[in-house]
Amino acid sequence: MKLKHLILALVLLPALAVSGCLSREAGKTEGALSVSRLLEEPVYDAEVMVYGEVALLGQLNCPCFELVSGGEKVMVWYALMVEDDRTERPPVSIEGIESGDRVVVTGELKTAGEHRQLNDFWASGIEEIE
Repeated sequence: MKLKHLILALVLLPALAVSGCLSREAGKTEGALSVSRLLEEPVYDAEVMVYGEVALLGQLNCPCFELVSGGEKVMVWYALMVEDDRTERPPVSIEGIESGDRVVVTGELKTAGEHRQLNDFWASGIEEIE
């Protein structure tokens, strides 16, 4: 009987630990869209949250990185965000963020303009998903 309980505990404990991590991740992504969902039904120039995996951080010739999820990607800008009327947006800290990290980015999907391309995403906040 004790052996059954031991085996059951060894099977259930890792599953419970993983489900706890998944629920924390789900909590941080609640209300956020995948990149593919955002691009399927784009909402321009309005604050949205999008989640995905950081790629190419520090490898591009810009203060930007790719955010990838659902098989799609957007270019996330965290500095040098300048509106057509020359209004500058404040930079967002990327301290502690690396390529491969999963993050939720709050910001705006942009239309094409003088200082941006269609579907650039301007960040106002970036939070790592644990």
